[in-house]
Amino acid sequence: MAKGNHVHFDDFTRQAALFETMLLAAMADGDVTKLEVEEIYRRVFQRPEFYGIHANDLKRAIAHAAERVAQSQDLMHLLPMLAERLPDKASRELAFGLAVSVALADRVADARELGVLKALQNAFDLTEADVARLFEAAAAEAPFPSREGV
Repeated sequence: MAKGNHVHFDDFTRQAALFETMLLAAMADGDVTKLEVEEIYRRVFQRPEFYGIHANDLKRAIAHAAERVAQSQDLMHLLPMLAERLPDKASRELAFGLAVSVALADRVADARELGVLKALQNAFDLTEADVARLFEAAAAEAPFPSREGV
């Protein structure tokens, strides 16, 4: 994870998995927009999981996550790895909520983005009620609640 508040890119931690989940949502439709990137930055600055990351480290962490997602063989390969690195429900809900907020950044979720979100829901074992609550928070641009263990 972050040692001395610096992101290490060989890192397979929750923090890196959160970045990868957001980039997966941004890349789902084949076009990472300025609004999606801005949403990633906005959410990172809101969340205590990312406090202490310096601006240069943040840019590199996002680029590294995008590279890992792009190099992944397919969703069936990537999703179990993400779920493994997000071992508790609170972490998985946070990752899903962050992905929803990125997918909805341009206020349009196309079928590919919705497909990725559905695959994340299944991989993270989230209920329809969980998903509805997280979509509502993302659509309202509300901060996701902090939870113990996250």
